[in-house]
Amino acid sequence: MPSLSSHPVTSSTSASAASVSLAASGLLAHSPFVKAVQRDELTCLEIRHPQFSADLLLQGAQLIHYAPKGESNWLWLSEQAEYKQGQSLRGGIPVCWPWFGNAAMNPAAVKAAITNPEQAPAHGFARARQWQLSDLYEACDRVEITLTLNDHQHPQWAAQLSAEAHFIFRADSLAVNLISQNNGTEPVCFSQALHTYFPTDDVRATQVLGFEGERYIETLEGWCEKTQQGPVRFSGETDRIYDATRPLRLISPLQRLLLQSCGSASAVVWNPYIEKSLRLSQFAADAWTRMFCVETANAFADVITLAAGEKHCLGLQLSSLGQS
Repeated sequence: MPSLSSHPVTSSTSASAASVSLAASGLLAHSPFVKAVQRDELTCLEIRHPQFSADLLLQGAQLIHYAPKGESNWLWLSEQAEYKQGQSLRGGIPVCWPWFGNAAMNPAAVKAAITNPEQAPAHGFARARQWQLSDLYEACDRVEITLTLNDHQHPQWAAQLSAEAHFIFRADSLAVNLISQNNGTEPVCFSQALHTYFPTDDVRATQVLGFEGERYIETLEGWCEKTQQGPVRFSGETDRIYDATRPLRLISPLQRLLLQSCGSASAVVWNPYIEKSLRLSQFAADAWTRMFCVETANAFADVITLAAGEKHCLGLQLSSLGQS
């Protein structure tokens, strides 16, 4: 394995929005671990390091695969996922930005920057936009990739926010940081999430620890407020917005992960269960048994306000808890 720690591959040159060949002729031309390939209509960066592997789509800056050597994907990806332009893929870590969920259900300060929130697309527009490869660092122990959303304007979004996504892959951990900057002259309020899908052999035998005693909003019961008693378990459709103040342990028959967040005081726990699964795109009727979402977020009351020129970083890190 080549040692590259003293010779990073780094540049500010952007990859073409749609061309594998142009990307390869720039930043990726001399990369030992990363190459751009086409998956149907989308460009995917395939990271094949001796210690880990990962797949990162340029559309949406969406990570769909990460696995240490010899392990299966730490992220869930739908067997019916479609690699289509302008359409978010079901699975991995979709980037919800610059608003989370139904735009009309966001606080007034967020809706102030959205033209006609009732008609705005769910989860913002970044997940269906082409991002550009702006920086790459490769070493014997890690790969770091930065994607930039240059096309950060939308007919229904009036604010001057820009975004970049920074990924750090190591043999035993994955880190994702979503960095937003206010490039305007007025304060901007926005919501967002790293909408992470996790795999499991049986969601009914899966639990999330770390929310005990925390307040949450039960969106399926009129957005009422409740307090979590014990671990989160899945016995029906689940869609809750939690106060998130501690690291979370995700325990399933398939794997045991530690989820640590920064720049976030909220998290969303989601599983569609039986009935809603029948209405979801790119989702098998029984897929609800094999997945669950724990989304690192700035949602509901936990929205972000940036003054002119300010930045905010929403981040997550995943690491293994080992076997029980």
